[in-house]
Amino acid sequence: MALVLACLAWLPAARAADGRHYMVSDWTMDDGLPHNLVHALAQDRDGFIWAGTWEGVVRFNGRRFTVFDRQNTPGAELSGVFSILAEPDGGVLFGTAADGVFRHYRGRWQRLGEPGARRLPVTALLRGAGGELWIASANRLLRMDVHGRIHDAGADAGLPGVRVNALADGGDGAVLVATDAGAYRLQDGRAMPWADWAGTHAVRGIAGDGAGGWLLATVNGVYWQDRDGRVEHLHPGDRVEAVLRDGLGAIWMSLSSGELLRHAGDGDERLDIAGPVSAALLVDREGLVWSGSTDGLHRVAEVAAVGFTRKDGLGSDYVRVVLQSDDRALWIGHADGLDRWHQQRMQRVRLGAAGGRDPSVLALAWRDGTLWAGTYDQGVFALDAQGRVKQRIRLGGPREPIVRALLADPDGGLWIGGTHGLSHYRDGRLRLRLDSREQPAAVVQALYRDPDGTLWIGTTGGMAALGPDDVLRTWGAEGEVPAQYVFDFLRDPGGDLWIASDRGLLRMRNGSFRVYDHRHGLPRDKLFRIIDDQAGNLWLPSNIGVFRVARAELDQIDAGTRRQLAVHVMDRSDGMPGSQGNGASMPAGWRASNGALAFPTSAGLGLIDPRIAGRYDGKASPVVFEAVSVDGVARAPAALLRLEPDARRVAVAYTALNFRAPDKMRYRYRLRGFDAGWVEAGSGTEAVYTNLPPGQYRLEVQAMALPLDWARQPEVGTAEMALEVVPPLWRRTSSQVLLGLALVAAVVLGFWLRTASYRRSQHRLSEVIAARTEELSDKNRALELAGAERDRLLQRLEHQATHDVLTGLPNRRAAELNLRQALERAGDRGEPLCVALIDIDHFKQINDRHGHHGGDRVLREVAELLRLHLDGEQFVSRHGGEEFLAVLRGLTLEQALQRLQALRLALARTRMDEVDPGLVVTASIGVAECRPGQESPRTLLAAADRQLYRAKREGRNRVCAA
Repeated sequence: MALVLACLAWLPAARAADGRHYMVSDWTMDDGLPHNLVHALAQDRDGFIWAGTWEGVVRFNGRRFTVFDRQNTPGAELSGVFSILAEPDGGVLFGTAADGVFRHYRGRWQRLGEPGARRLPVTALLRGAGGELWIASANRLLRMDVHGRIHDAGADAGLPGVRVNALADGGDGAVLVATDAGAYRLQDGRAMPWADWAGTHAVRGIAGDGAGGWLLATVNGVYWQDRDGRVEHLHPGDRVEAVLRDGLGAIWMSLSSGELLRHAGDGDERLDIAGPVSAALLVDREGLVWSGSTDGLHRVAEVAAVGFTRKDGLGSDYVRVVLQSDDRALWIGHADGLDRWHQQRMQRVRLGAAGGRDPSVLALAWRDGTLWAGTYDQGVFALDAQGRVKQRIRLGGPREPIVRALLADPDGGLWIGGTHGLSHYRDGRLRLRLDSREQPAAVVQALYRDPDGTLWIGTTGGMAALGPDDVLRTWGAEGEVPAQYVFDFLRDPGGDLWIASDRGLLRMRNGSFRVYDHRHGLPRDKLFRIIDDQAGNLWLPSNIGVFRVARAELDQIDAGTRRQLAVHVMDRSDGMPGSQGNGASMPAGWRASNGALAFPTSAGLGLIDPRIAGRYDGKASPVVFEAVSVDGVARAPAALLRLEPDARRVAVAYTALNFRAPDKMRYRYRLRGFDAGWVEAGSGTEAVYTNLPPGQYRLEVQAMALPLDWARQPEVGTAEMALEVVPPLWRRTSSQVLLGLALVAAVVLGFWLRTASYRRSQHRLSEVIAARTEELSDKNRALELAGAERDRLLQRLEHQATHDVLTGLPNRRAAELNLRQALERAGDRGEPLCVALIDIDHFKQINDRHGHHGGDRVLREVAELLRLHLDGEQFVSRHGGEEFLAVLRGLTLEQALQRLQALRLALARTRMDEVDPGLVVTASIGVAECRPGQESPRTLLAAADRQLYRAKREGRNRVCAA
């Protein structure tokens, strides 16, 4: 209760010390666990969550558990699983209470170790750098070598004979051992006390903090030593079973008292777990925290919403309406009356007679310090700001009508809508303006006053408008307005009127209506309220959650540039108390003064922080194949699935490993070579094909979390499986080839027997033709040789035109073409581009001292060195004389400087002994990066040239850049 009450002080949701909102979800044997006591947790390479229990191990995909035990899985003769270790190759190790160690890899199970290792009690596992397996077994530390032999490593190293609780990799081949006598470091065969900063308390768990420090869970709280050696003692006196630090820097602790504690910033957040916790604690790849206890598996997720229910002080979970008054009090109408939340205190507002039952409240309105409350069967109550009843309005008749909508006017009048129609109350007088007895469709459930004074009326049979001139205009259901029930209105500053209805969201512009419904991506058409969050979004409660729709996307649909809305759905997975919203009452939602959104549901009041909603959108979830069935026989999923010719039905089960909101995943698949397009599977997780013809296929599955827009490919997870249907023997290529050969042989043989004489004549004629053909072939070969020689000559000429004769590098003409192409590519792709000019230092002195022959030799050596260091997509050419040009594609200025510095140093270390023993040549280099204003070859080269001259001025043998 305190968790949610604290949230309402800020309103919208339960917040941790660092301003985050968390929700705990639980799974027990009722949900598929084989046993409620969860000892161990791990996440494998594919992304599955594994949980070890007393009755075997389970694999969890976010929606269902797959149980592996001695009864249903050959090779998995295991029961109590106390430790799980996921390995980089995709295998998973399991340490058991009395059955040793098992390994699961690609659907197969293996028991590890020599026969004596198969009855070991195992409490912790660690894979060593050399492939050995470290095993914590009661009061012993064992090592299983790569041949499966067991060694008592703890006794050999001098480890005390006390219970070993956990193991960790200490780096440099060391193993950190948590025991009941403190922590030890085992290295080079010796065990030494470690972490004296944590005292000699029994250590239950060890974990790295992700930043070079260590966390120790002990029977006296948590000790945290950061990488600088500073030690912090957290929660002394608490027995902590496990500890870890998440990606946001918060420290999570499993307390044996049955709480999961989150330490962040200057405060703690305590989350109640159903029963005493175990040492099972895990942060998965989505940042979710998993914990095990005696009462099942628990997941902690950051959410954008919380639920406010009876257990938090609310009078009823069936909330109908919500409103915030000027004094920031929150008024909540529900099936059992009315509550007022103000200044951290819940107040029950009594409407009925003393000791009597309060009526259900279906409508609220506020004006000038007065709250008006419309009820199911007791009329309308006027209350002061403290919740005291000042007045009661009876609507008359043999039975009081249901009041569903109220609207207070600035002049003191009150509009009352309900099953009787529409009435106006002022100065003690009640006037009926719409009579539902005369117009059965005029049951009023929404009232809205727009800025020009028009009163909009939503009914069960369309809508109406009462203008400032007191003239009433109506729009009948289905014909004049494309809806039956109208639940809410919202006027845009631009003049458009938005309408929430049972047929979707309507936009009324210049007297005509535009409908946005399931055809445009809305998950449901019936909408109860429209709230503008002042950040470009409309929030629409429904019977399956609250929808967030971007205004811009609605405009894009109108413009024809978009087909589907990307609708974000807020439901139970986001922290809402329930997905079913309540409508036909007013107001069915409220935007508080601080921007928080409150929505009534059938399971409590939902409070949403719109700034957090969608924080985890935009990430693709991995898709995996879970199971394959061919004609009802299970097959292990594999990269290639081969089907025999008589296979009739193949079913492939797949799933996206999204644990934050698995119910929001949507799928589509296609069998390439068979399906013409994608098959939209919705939330279905199985692809079934029957009587596939022989051939090669590829099954592709894609998954995406709502809001759904398959065009956003970075948010789409994909998996593929090759599938081959083997043709029957008579349709196989080899059989058809043999049959064809046999037929050809028979025809040839018959033809040969009938035409022997003709063949002899034909043979003589063939010899003549062959001779003539040989003559023609000789002439053709001569022509081909001449053509080839011409092509080689043209190639040499082209090469000579674009390459330097001395160095073999491209010449200046080729360099200019390459530079222009590089600039165009960089502009199109937004890639970095740098240009460097490289000039050999004191080259004239080399020519003067060693002649032009020596200078040419130096130029060739430097060119070869440039080829070696500027490879790949980089381009280098002789720019003229002793100057070279390098075009460095895809490199930033910093990367180019590193590459060119390495080139300069390599050149300075190269001895030109063939020119002159001991001769060393250096170079000056100027480099420039393509920036705005330097998009042409001329300006970019000029910038590089300026840096080259700067290098010369500053002493040569250096690289300069702007």
